[in-house]
Amino acid sequence: MNEFIIGSDILDIGKRQNNRHSCHESCTLSAPSILENSGMLLVPTVKNPAEFVRSNFSSACGNSDAKQEVKFAKGTTTLAFKFNDGIIVSVDSRSTMGAYIASGTVKKVIEINPFLLGTMAGGAADCSFWERNLGTQCRLYELRNGRRISVASASQLLANTMSSYRGYGLSMGTMITGWDETGPQLYYVDDDGTRLKGKYFSVGSGSTYAYGVLDTHYRPDMTVDEAIDLGKRAIYHATHRDAYSGGINNLYHVTSDGWRKIHAIDVNEMHYQFEEEKQNAMHV
Repeated sequence: MNEFIIGSDILDIGKRQNNRHSCHESCTLSAPSILENSGMLLVPTVKNPAEFVRSNFSSACGNSDAKQEVKFAKGTTTLAFKFNDGIIVSVDSRSTMGAYIASGTVKKVIEINPFLLGTMAGGAADCSFWERNLGTQCRLYELRNGRRISVASASQLLANTMSSYRGYGLSMGTMITGWDETGPQLYYVDDDGTRLKGKYFSVGSGSTYAYGVLDTHYRPDMTVDEAIDLGKRAIYHATHRDAYSGGINNLYHVTSDGWRKIHAIDVNEMHYQFEEEKQNAMHV
């Protein structure tokens, strides 16, 4: 199988910018120069942009960013799992910045092509931009080779891009999933270029709650209805316990015919549905 390699002219954009700035002790960008080069990648106008970003804008866990002036306060729950009849992708839709809920209707599943899906966790702008960029790369591969790109190759393209921008302050924890010649495939890719293959993943502040449900009830031989119910319940329990997750549960099913959106249900409606089930079970 022919491998698709990203040209160094694409991957080295950030490095060229870094080298251009490091050649000067001080640098200022005037408004005209920015307007004339609207396609350029802007970096901090300091001697070492990468070190400046790492010191002041790093996306960290725990309190390791306590000394930063700007702290990333993220929150979400996304999950995906493989089973015998395909892949289920289930996400919430709440966008937060700390205690502030910026939106309750964010689309956290990126439809890369009819057979490929990506999820968003971390910085919404970073995930949205780079996964749509991945869609462009996948389309170019298809035009050059006359066939669809494999899920493994698509995830590797994203991991390569993330590796080239490591240390520049990106915040991404994504899943790339779809169906190719080898069947259903699922990969996790994050902002430092880590790429993992697995049967199920959950990413975000509510992922620990979602993993509890998945670890307890996941089976490869589930029916489609059981798999849909598991994806729905895992997101519900995460949104119920995690204040940074909520809104709408968007759920997709991926098969050999491509992905299909199953539902978009308010998690508040699911709460009353599952509470009624719980009460009925207690009285049996």
